[in-house]
Amino acid sequence: SMVYANVAKGFRSGGFNATSVGIGIPPAYDSDEIWTYELGTKHQLFGGKLTLDASIYRNEWSKVQSYTFVTGTTLAAVTNSGHVQGWGVDLSAMARPTRDLTLTGTYGWNNLKFDKATVDKAVGDPVDGAVRESWSASLDYRPALSETLTGIFRIDYQHAGPSQITLRTFAVPPVISRPGRDLVNLRIGVDTGPVEIALFANNLFDENAPNLIGPLGTISENIEQRPRVIGISANARF
Repeated sequence: SMVYANVAKGFRSGGFNATSVGIGIPPAYDSDEIWTYELGTKHQLFGGKLTLDASIYRNEWSKVQSYTFVTGTTLAAVTNSGHVQGWGVDLSAMARPTRDLTLTGTYGWNNLKFDKATVDKAVGDPVDGAVRESWSASLDYRPALSETLTGIFRIDYQHAGPSQITLRTFAVPPVISRPGRDLVNLRIGVDTGPVEIALFANNLFDENAPNLIGPLGTISENIEQRPRVIGISANARF
């Protein structure tokens, strides 16, 4: 077992606005920066058959780079404004009840939101694309079918909750929703040691929730989820 604490600082480089002279826009914008404070714990139990991880974190994001229209024009510029803060939790577990079977699960939650407005975000708006809740699970079963042949059965499930993109100076409506999605992937095959052959199905149930709902800027229609893909894969090791 272990307990750890971590403090980290990150940044996104500044840059230049292509058009600024005479229209009240600064010619350059600064880096924004984020501080992350994390406290976590990890445990291996029952001789390594069960692994548990948990962490809680807080983010403080300042001088957020924000897009705005130049008044009276269709030109876009970047300025520094706004502040984001919030808490988050990450949980994960992996169990190996037998040598052939591995089970995993994860859960994530955060409440990151703006507590100081920018030119395109209001107080209380979430971070663009940030999913409040997500979770996943997988089952991987690899039984010995003979002395030289191992079976493969793996199924993965992933859930991402809804999110949004907020562009109050760009878009109508100003809040563009991103629906939640549930994806299931399946893989069945055999492994002979040097060669692995498997039948796979990605997005098994043909989830069709779009990744982004248009129109948005130069995007005239939805960006769609990749549909169900079924195929055969072969891998060789030398």
